[in-house]
Amino acid sequence: MWRGWANSNFRKKVFAYSRLFVVLMLCSGMKQTYGQDSPDILPSFQTASVKEIIAEPSDDCPPPLTVMTFLHKQICVHACLGEKLAVAKTLLEKQGFTQASQLDVRRITGFRPGQASLHGQGMAIDIDAATNPYIIHEDNECRLDEELALVYERIAQFMLGRASIIPHLGVGRQSRETRRTYVERFYNTLAQESAAMQRYFTLMQDGPRLQAYVRTPPGSHRVHLPSTFLSIFSRENSSSSQTQDNARSAVLSNVLIDQIRLRMMSDWMTLTGQAGPSIPPLAPDAVGLAGKNKQLPYPQIVPLESDNPAKGEVDRPFDAKDTSYPGRSPLNGFLTLRKELVLALIDAGLRWGALDFGRTSGDIMHFDSRDPTCSGSSDGN
Repeated sequence: MWRGWANSNFRKKVFAYSRLFVVLMLCSGMKQTYGQDSPDILPSFQTASVKEIIAEPSDDCPPPLTVMTFLHKQICVHACLGEKLAVAKTLLEKQGFTQASQLDVRRITGFRPGQASLHGQGMAIDIDAATNPYIIHEDNECRLDEELALVYERIAQFMLGRASIIPHLGVGRQSRETRRTYVERFYNTLAQESAAMQRYFTLMQDGPRLQAYVRTPPGSHRVHLPSTFLSIFSRENSSSSQTQDNARSAVLSNVLIDQIRLRMMSDWMTLTGQAGPSIPPLAPDAVGLAGKNKQLPYPQIVPLESDNPAKGEVDRPFDAKDTSYPGRSPLNGFLTLRKELVLALIDAGLRWGALDFGRTSGDIMHFDSRDPTCSGSSDGN
């Protein structure tokens, strides 16, 4: 017996089976509360096999954490978070979602060693961090937030004809609004703004399409809003003659479109901190760019220090950090998470970083639980 105990593989198996026994006891004896919108979750979860989703701990996933399978992807999490992910898994399976690819999910990460955050405790996951960034309200970035709010507002007003919800993420839900209704309402609004961002920066690259949009009734109205491009038109009108022939009017129209695109390129720089796609001008001579191959110049951006100077420069939401976040671009928007996935995780009792961080809400990729005792806390439901 002692020889067997001294064998490391034998000890690992003993610890693994002990861990499985504890989890089974927790799952069989725990009363869960998941919110009024999902009354049938508990029975389905109790009949699920924990052995199917829990794997043996490893050096990359040290005890008391466990490796579980969620949407056929293995992640290292605390057992209590694993319980809630199992609930979400059941909810998704009821809708026919068993694979990550069905929900367009590419990567899920959980435990991060050496961190004091909930990730370091195995109580949080990030889903497709590259394409679902932290879009506003990160700690110590108030000055950047002021610039970001102007950009998000310009995009929403110009493309949707309404104010942006992004600067107001984290506000409390309405008095008689259920948590699920609140999350779904915000999700729909964010999805609209993400798609609007894609269209906005697509128009930035395509002068003729932008020109055509500005000539439509909605575009003509929105381009003259104070929060969008009114200052460009006001400046041009004050310096030009009211008596212009048709040819001159056409040139002026191209110049104005290029001026609008320069403002859009400035917005790109605010979001990313880096120059974006090449933009050929409609009126190269008018903006001082001779030759057909000249491009509109992206503006120089002044680096912003964080509110805490010891932390250095701020982290712009669409900074791809070289190749660390492939696909992170304003051209792809900021929300690729499917609504079904978000609602399943919310119904299972998780918090969403986009809405549930109070004044620091805006972390689209992030879901977590603050319940390391498996007490059935609904985390704000």
